[in-house]
Amino acid sequence: MTSQDGPTGGRAREVAVLLQRLTAATARYSDKAGAVRGLHRSDLHALQAVVAARTAGEPPLTPSRLAATLGLTPSATTALLDRLERVGHVWRDHDSVDRRRVGVHMTETAGQEARTIFGPLAARMAAVVDELDPAEVDVVVHFLQAAAEVVETQPLPDALPDAPT
Repeated sequence: MTSQDGPTGGRAREVAVLLQRLTAATARYSDKAGAVRGLHRSDLHALQAVVAARTAGEPPLTPSRLAATLGLTPSATTALLDRLERVGHVWRDHDSVDRRRVGVHMTETAGQEARTIFGPLAARMAAVVDELDPAEVDVVVHFLQAAAEVVETQPLPDALPDAPT
């Protein structure tokens, strides 16, 4: 059975195109809004990872966990953290038990920047969600969780196909 024959009547392609549109629009917004404030996409991703760990009740991210999360080399992560620290968006401290362990924390200034950049967008998105009934929200949440899981667990291809000659 192909997606054309499935229960959605072949709408999987339409959903994929809309997800690509949303992903691209979100990336463009983040790039432009971040650039206005002197932040690169990797800066925003790093701050998002720090907030996600805190929100999940996890201990502060270490530079090595941040590097793994962002797919950066240790030296690139150090440069990123140095840049964010210089502009007052993060601070690093040593663990009180294991002084070799360094935690990365977001400053209140960075939180204010994030609210300035993403607050209006989040409010508009919340208004879109508020137009849905609870059952529709359940479907959207289920779909987005499943779609995120697909992307997060999709193995990368071993090599790019040969370019046509």
